Parts: sequence; C-alpha cells; structure tokens
Amino acid sequence: MKDLSRLDRFPPQVGNQLPERRRTVTQQVISAYAEASGDHNPIHLDLEYARQAGLPATIAHGLLTLGTACAGIEGWAEEAAWTSRVSCRFSAPVPAGAELSCRGLVTAAGEDSATIDLTVLTSTGERALTKARVELRAL
Repeated sequence: MKDLSRLDRFPPQVGNQLPERRRTVTQQVISAYAEASGDHNPIHLDLEYARQAGLPATIAHGLLTLGTACAGIEGWAEEAAWTSRVSCRFSAPVPAGAELSCRGLVTAAGEDSATIDLTVLTSTGERALTKARVELRAL
C-alpha cells in the first residue's frame, strides 16, 4: 500500500492510504461550531449540564467530528477532486480536549470517482465514526 501526502492524479489507486491527520477538538472549536451551526444544545456548551447527562465533558457536535475528518480528505485531494458524498454513523462522543486521529484508505476507484473509507478514533481509542465513507469525483 502506497502512502501519498497529496493526490497527484485521479483516480487514486485502490489500497492507497491517506496520511494520518490529528486534530484536537477544543471547547473553543466546539463553541464556534455551535455559533455557526445554530446548534446550542447544552451538552456541547455547558460542562455541568453535560456531566448531569452522564458525559465526562462537553462533547463535539457529530457533524463537527465528521467535518474534521473530511477536511483531511479535502486537503489531500486538493485540486484533483471534490467530495460528492459523505456517510457515517456517529458511534462515540468526542469530549472537549480529545484528539481525533483520522485515516483514510482508498477502497474503490473508477475513471471519475473514488471511495475512501475513514477511520476516526478518539484519544482513548474509541471509534468516533463507524461506516464512514467519502466519495470523490474528478474535477
């Protein structure tokens, strides 16, 4: 399996591994996402409320987690492709301060499309997303 830092031509080869991307999800990022999205659910913004709900801390929005993972794909694809479809299941909360580890593997590729399966883990090793998949289309 080849490790590419950037997609230099389309389509990528099946089996190519994208470079790992690590990002810490801070409370500041979560709060900014809440403001931008309009989702002010207190489990994302109020530590005491989150703890009363059984969470260890406030948690990132699911779409913030997915967006963080997809940003790595977009950065890798650069000008060669665009994201045409994204799917996943949100499987574990991402507490404020957690580091996300995002990896991708090219699992299918055709003349004008490619599929990347994502692995997104929290700093405790839990899968934040399962069945995460991104479809790219050639520009």
